[in-house]
Amino acid sequence: MRLRNVPGAREVMVENEYVFTEPEGMKGTWHEVFGNDNPVRIEIGMGKGRFIMDLAARNPDINYLGMERYESVLYRGLQKLEENP
Repeated sequence: MRLRNVPGAREVMVENEYVFTEPEGMKGTWHEVFGNDNPVRIEIGMGKGRFIMDLAARNPDINYLGMERYESVLYRGLQKLEENP
């Protein structure tokens, strides 16, 4: 289910340290972002983030990146991240 038009979603994403709006420019530097040399796994279409957060909790030796097309859905995922640090 896609959430539509969440007011303020774009502003929150622009200011959030976990959101990379141009990830292609990060190629070769993810070890700096994560602060380690663990392998990186990508989830495309992460939705609200429950699955990727569970994976990350179970596999602390793997770095996870989630990609989401819709700002409103990503915004909800960021809210969940704040609720469950």
